Amino acid sequence: MAQSLTLLSGSPLIGCPIVLRAVPAGYNQNRTFHRLIMHVLAALEGDEDYTTFDFSMPVEQRTSGGTTSNQAAQFDISSALRAVAQRYEYTATPPTRYPYIKFRAEVWDEWMLDGVVYKEQGRCKWPAEDVTISGHTYTFYAYAFIGKFTDMERLQAAGEDTQQLDVMTCKPATGVEVVHQNTTVVYPVAFQRGLEFDHMSDDAEPVFVSGAPSNGPRSDQFTPQATGAMVVGGRNVYVIPCPDNAVELRFISSKGCMESLHLRCLPKRVVNIQTDNYVISRQETFKKFSRATTRKHADYETWTLSSGPLSEAWASFYIHEVLMAQTMWMRRGTQWLLCHVLPEETTQLRDQSKPEMIEVQFAVRFDIDGAI
Repeated sequence: MAQSLTLLSGSPLIGCPIVLRAVPAGYNQNRTFHRLIMHVLAALEGDEDYTTFDFSMPVEQRTSGGTTSNQAAQFDISSALRAVAQRYEYTATPPTRYPYIKFRAEVWDEWMLDGVVYKEQGRCKWPAEDVTISGHTYTFYAYAFIGKFTDMERLQAAGEDTQQLDVMTCKPATGVEVVHQNTTVVYPVAFQRGLEFDHMSDDAEPVFVSGAPSNGPRSDQFTPQATGAMVVGGRNVYVIPCPDNAVELRFISSKGCMESLHLRCLPKRVVNIQTDNYVISRQETFKKFSRATTRKHADYETWTLSSGPLSEAWASFYIHEVLMAQTMWMRRGTQWLLCHVLPEETTQLRDQSKPEMIEVQFAVRFDIDGAI
C-alpha cells in the first residue's frame, strides 16, 4: 500500500505548483505493472459539491547495490484547483472578499500480479488522515486562493520551496501614482497567510480546528475629494483634477485582486470592421444571375491609452501586469464595459541609448459592438 502522502512544495495561490509527494508500496518483481493513483477533491467556496480529479503515474524503480526499490512520485495538483476556480466570475464591483478553494487529496497503489489487477491498495490522505472522536469523523481539507506569484517572486521567496501571501498589490512600492479627483481608486488590502489546513489542536483533549479563512483577499475603494498628495491603502498617490480625456480602468491582477488605473485617452479611436464575401447561388436565367453578398462583423472600437510619464519600475508594472491582464473593464458614463488589451508584439521598456521619457502606450478593445 501507499506509505505516505506529504506536501513537497506549495503556496496559497493556485497559479503556482502545489506538489504532493507520494511514497508507493515496496518493490515486488512479480508485478506486471505498478502505478499510483491520485484522487483530488476540490470546491470553490459556496459550491455544494466537490469536483473530483484523478491523476495517474507509473511507479519508477531504482537499483543500487543489487537492491531494487520503488521511488517516490510527485503530483502537481494545482491544475485541478484552477479548473474549479474558472467557475468564479469577476465583476466590475469588487466583492466583500474573494473566494477560497477548499481541497484535499488521496493516493493509493494499483498493480497487476499473475494477471489479476489489484486496485486501491492502501489509501493515504492529505492534509491528514480522517480522525474519529466521540463517534464523529473529521475529514481534513486545505485552503488556497485564486492568483499566482511571478517567477521572480518564487525565486526570491524566503522559504526553500514555499511562499506566504503578504502584499496583494502588484504596483511598485516606490514612486507616486497619479489618480483623478472624484474618481474611485480600487486597491487590494494587505493579506497575510500561507497554505493552511484543517487540523486537530495540541490540547490534552484534541478538538478539530478549521483552517478555513475567516477573512480573505479583498479590494477596497476610496474616492479622493481633494487634490494633492495623500496615502491610499498604505501607498503614496497624487490627486489631480480629472482631465477631459480621463479614462478609468479596473483590472484583475496576477494576484487575483482588482486594482484601478486612472489614465488618459490619446486622440485615436479606430474600428477594424471585417468583411467576408460570399456568392449566393441560384437558378440563373438570361437576366437573373447568382449574386455576391457580404457579411460584416467585429464592429469593436479600439482606443489608444497612455500611462503618462513613468519610472522604470512603473513601466515594468504596466508591461508585465496591465498588458498581461486577462480581465479588464473601462467606465463609460455609469456603465462598466468589458475590454481587453491588445499589446504589440514587442513593447519597449527602456532604451538607455536614447534620453527619452518613459511612457507606455497601449490599445484597448471593447468586447461589445456599436458606438461607445
